[in-house]
Parts: sequence; C-alpha cells; structure tokens
Amino acid sequence: MISAWGLRGGVGNTSVLAMLGDALHAMGERVLLVDLNRSDMLRLHFNIPFSDRHGWAAARLAQRPWNEQAYFLEEGLWVLPHGGDARHGGPPPDADAFWCSAVDRLAARFSWVLLDLPAGGGEFPRLRARSDLDLLVSTADAGCHVLLAQAGLAPATRMFVSAFDPSRQLCRDLLLDWRHRYGPRLLPVLMHKDEAVHEALAQKTNAHARFPDSAAAGDARALATWCLAWRGAGA
Repeated sequence: MISAWGLRGGVGNTSVLAMLGDALHAMGERVLLVDLNRSDMLRLHFNIPFSDRHGWAAARLAQRPWNEQAYFLEEGLWVLPHGGDARHGGPPPDADAFWCSAVDRLAARFSWVLLDLPAGGGEFPRLRARSDLDLLVSTADAGCHVLLAQAGLAPATRMFVSAFDPSRQLCRDLLLDWRHRYGPRLLPVLMHKDEAVHEALAQKTNAHARFPDSAAAGDARALATWCLAWRGAGA
C-alpha cells in the first residue's frame, strides 16, 4: 500500500499516482487507486465523467455501501473516487480510522493499493503510518524547499520529485541540495516536467496511457520498476 501526498497543492501528486497505477497495471499488477482527496480529481485521469458523483465518501455519508462505488476500468485496474456529494465539506467522520481498517481487506484482493491523500499529509496520520510506503511528492522550487525544512517528516517518509525541469539552474541546485540533505529519503527516480501530463488530463486520461512515448510515461515506468524492486527487496 502506498499513501502519496503532495507537500502542497499543485505539485502533481494526483497525476503522478495515476501514471504510477497505470504503469504498474501495464506490468501485470492488480491495482486499485483510491481518492482520499476532497477535490475528487483522480477519476478524471481515467475517463470518469466530471458530472459523476459516485464515490466512497459520498456513499458513506448517504449510508450506502462504499465498496460498490469503485469503477472497473479493465481487468486488474480499479479506481475508487472520493465522491462529489462530499466534495465541498469536511472528511467523513473517522475517515482515518475507517481506512486503516478497510485497507487490510483491500490488500488481500490487490497487488497494489494506491491512496491519493490531501496535500500536507495531515488528515490521515494513522493511515500514513500503516502504509508500506509513505510518499511525499514535491517539486524542486523555492517554496517547496522552505516547506520541506519546516515539515518535520516522519522517519519512514520517502520523497519523490515531480515536474523536474533540468533546464533550470535552480531545479538542478535544489535537487543536488536535497540529495545531500535528505539522502536515502529521496527516491533515485523522478518525473520530468512534461506537457504530455496536462494534455492527457485535458483528454480525461493520464500521460502513461495516452502518450506512452512521452518523458513522463517513461518516468512513470521507472517509478513503477523502483516500486516493484523496493517491494521485492522487502522494503
């Protein structure tokens, strides 16, 4: 189970997770992606209509079976949206405890359960602590550099850099600093800045599925390969 969360909004956490899920599925893995973010954006990377209001949080608030809200996309790939009815309110009561219990059942059915958490990582502390991999997604910019210095990361939290632009000196300098400062916390793979990510979302899909030859798709495969190796090595 991977809990992924952005250091702040706009770092591309949802896009990264969608591409990772698609890449793992393409490698023969059985994948469930779960949206725990009230923005309810993960579904849009898998061609689920914007007007569709189904999801686990909406079902729980309406006292309907939450596990019937997942979308079967193709053999081995499922997406469970957050749910539009709860989009502008707070999280359902005891959402953290609820998912700590639910993931144990889901883990028996899927090779990978990928959780898209709200930015900041503060809303699901127990779930993050139970995750096999607690993954912080950040961009190499001055704002994230300051936030990282103030974050007080848990010992097991790992870092993934998204939207990396090697043409910018600041990006290169920050990445070098982070490698020195955070050492093994920082994953050895990253995702380059690529307009294919935005173009794919405009077509209600993800870059790995829509533009398999893009830099972002290649980076998603590298991240999926790292995840498989990490799990095979016993984390």
